[in-house]
Amino acid sequence: MKAFSIICVISILLLAGCGKPKKQQEAAPTPSVAVDHPQLRTVVYTFEYPGYLQAEQTVNLVARVSGYLESYQFTPGQRVSEGQTLFVIEPQPYKDKVTQAEANVESSKSKLAYTKASYERMQEAVKTKAISEIDYLQAQSDYGEALAAYEEARSQLSLANIDLSYCIVKAPFTGRISRNMVDPGNMVGTDAGNSALATIYKDNQMYLYFNMAYPDFARLPRNTPSALPVTIQDVNNPEKTWIAALDYSSPNIDLTTGTLNLRAIARNPNGELLSGMYVKVIVPYKSVLKAIVIPESSLGTNQGGRYVYLVGPDDTIVFRQVEVGVLTPDGMREITSGLTLEDRYVTKALINVRPGMKIKPTL
Repeated sequence: MKAFSIICVISILLLAGCGKPKKQQEAAPTPSVAVDHPQLRTVVYTFEYPGYLQAEQTVNLVARVSGYLESYQFTPGQRVSEGQTLFVIEPQPYKDKVTQAEANVESSKSKLAYTKASYERMQEAVKTKAISEIDYLQAQSDYGEALAAYEEARSQLSLANIDLSYCIVKAPFTGRISRNMVDPGNMVGTDAGNSALATIYKDNQMYLYFNMAYPDFARLPRNTPSALPVTIQDVNNPEKTWIAALDYSSPNIDLTTGTLNLRAIARNPNGELLSGMYVKVIVPYKSVLKAIVIPESSLGTNQGGRYVYLVGPDDTIVFRQVEVGVLTPDGMREITSGLTLEDRYVTKALINVRPGMKIKPTL
């Protein structure tokens, strides 16, 4: 009986507890979401093509006379000045040839003077019949031969001096020089295999070459090329850029590729641009002065293209599909259709919002 009473009391207490109303759960707070207004900015439409650089002038220095290479007088890979001596080829044999040629000139000059005087005397003598016609003609012939021998001797002296000058190889212009291809003590100039000495590059200005599809070329500003600025971008370090100016386009379209060859000139005072360097060429063809832009990171992508989440007047999320244009270097995307300056868009964390969701916008 006592046990039954205890069970009844427990049951009554349990029923009393079940009969109390549940405490209602508190409502979740409205999430704060970062929003912003679109901006107006000038954007530039560009074409991008691969290109390569070439020095304004490149000269292969070669031995123009044969002989032993005595020395080279430069630091490989460094800049040299116009007229600077670069290589010295053994000059003594050519000095001896000059001396011999000078002696031949003097000898032929003396013979010329003698035969000329003899010829002039014969001219007077033949008038008085003091000599025969044959003697006169012989004197005339001797003088002609002496004159020809003198001219030939002078020519040989000139050639000997030229060969001697070739023993000193000088820089044709100020530029950067390669390593020496031949070490001192070796024979040079005897054949094509040992004639190359070094290569020098005039690189204070560089030529940029690239091929452009004709439909793209047709969209460039009229009268191009007319110093149209283009951007050179290092393919290995996109942050490094240089400015060049178009100065040439080929007068014909390549039938195989449908492209035109273009050239631009870039200043290179610090020598950063190297001949043979492959680069990206960025060519502007259109500007939009008042374009609506938002960060690329604020855009989503679906099967329909690109979209944004907007915030309506009642602070609820609205989905909107947009049309996009060019992407600027600092990550801003042009919106060509679907946004106005008055719109508020969700700037980030797009996965945390959904259409119809109530938010607390923060600018």
